[in-house]
Amino acid sequence: MDEIFKKYIEEDYKDFSNKLIPNSKILGIRTNNLKLTAKEYVKNNDLSILNKELEYHEEMIVYMLILSNLKDINLIYNKLDEFVPKMNNWAVCDCLMNIKIIRKNREFFYPLINKYKTSNKEFEARFALVMLLSHYMDIKYLDDIFNIIEEIDKNYYYTKMAAAWLIAECFIKFRD
Repeated sequence: MDEIFKKYIEEDYKDFSNKLIPNSKILGIRTNNLKLTAKEYVKNNDLSILNKELEYHEEMIVYMLILSNLKDINLIYNKLDEFVPKMNNWAVCDCLMNIKIIRKNREFFYPLINKYKTSNKEFEARFALVMLLSHYMDIKYLDDIFNIIEEIDKNYYYTKMAAAWLIAECFIKFRD
């Protein structure tokens, strides 16, 4: 863990976070401080965290927040693909909603959905669903969305929750 994280650790927030995010090593750092940390990395042009073994939940969140601030789509694609198998909770997975460049380059990033939609690993499958929810909610992709929901392994709680969330959002946006 980099020193930059240590100044933001709060024990009471750690206890709270451990209840919300099971099976993760939590430091206890609030999201607004994680955003500040990511901005500091980007401002200093320090992408070293993208090449480190990440141990803590908060490091993974900062990793995703840094990706959301980059402009190089090839770097984002490669780092995201490298990172997806390391995701170990819903909160980290859902951070990819912040990577706005994906929406502007849908066709380029679509192979990631195809790669992980057939995974039997909970957060890899959730990744595919959250990608669809965040960046592909468009009439053009609606048939794909429903086909992938049918195809995806929904034997896990967080995958089922993402599928339900995606279906609910589709119903709201595309009532017909």
